[in-house]
Amino acid sequence: MTGLSGASKAIEVTNKRISQYAASDSEVLIQGETGVGKSRCARLIHDLSNRNRGPFVELNCGSIPRGLVESELFGHEKGAFTGAIKTHAGYIRRAHHGTLFLDEIGDMPLEVQAHLLHFLESKRIHSVGSDRDDLIDCRIIAATNESVETLIGRGEFRKDLFYRLNVLPITIPSLRERSEDILLLADEFLQFEIESLNIDNRTFSGSCYTVLRHYSWPGNIRELKNVIKRAVVLSHGQSIEPESLGIEVDTLFKVNDHKGMRSEMLEQVIRSHKFNMTAVARTLNISRPTLYRLIKKHNIQLDS
Repeated sequence: MTGLSGASKAIEVTNKRISQYAASDSEVLIQGETGVGKSRCARLIHDLSNRNRGPFVELNCGSIPRGLVESELFGHEKGAFTGAIKTHAGYIRRAHHGTLFLDEIGDMPLEVQAHLLHFLESKRIHSVGSDRDDLIDCRIIAATNESVETLIGRGEFRKDLFYRLNVLPITIPSLRERSEDILLLADEFLQFEIESLNIDNRTFSGSCYTVLRHYSWPGNIRELKNVIKRAVVLSHGQSIEPESLGIEVDTLFKVNDHKGMRSEMLEQVIRSHKFNMTAVARTLNISRPTLYRLIKKHNIQLDS
């Protein structure tokens, strides 16, 4: 694969940036909501670059206790501190001749940010407890799901480090910003699950496609993948129905402007509530008379 999956204009622009950035060796700063595919983006930039024969090393800065971040990033010598029973090669050293992806860099302590800035400017690291500097050939790609400008405003991120990392910025669009890709991705993930589990072919029903298309996907690609995994496990037969998705209908269809509602959305709400019109009206935040006018307008049959 040479880019992120999708056919939307937003993802087309993103994939163009990935290709352009792969031809460079400068630092990249990836921003975007949780689950949009920042790690995948970083991996693509590495794989398409002339560093692809070297290692791709990934570190989630928020997954390491704050007191150990410096040691994990730059390494330490045996006896450098209590518990340092052997020499430890840090993440930067392990990425020599390759790429180091620093995910959630906003969680990196300020004092370690200063050391990272020094490395970016000198390409040299000083392991904890060492008496020498080592030259390391490593490209840094960083990512965050929170606005760096906001972090700087709160005093949690160094402005000079931001400028040093933000040489090649890229923002991955959320799934709701490229809604035309949702069904394409859902079909792709479904096919992957079918092949991985070696099961009979499954397809989404029309009403299932409706739910997939209109849900807001706050967890983005990661959430969509997990929903499809769940649907494959819970579905019976060849057709996957909405109830197998595990998406709350009230969350999906809670609207205040019923005038723009599509017939397929309204019909799905009605069926999900088993034709209980009081419950349907409550979910849609409209009166029963308004509900029946909408049913008539969209020519929906109420035969259960």
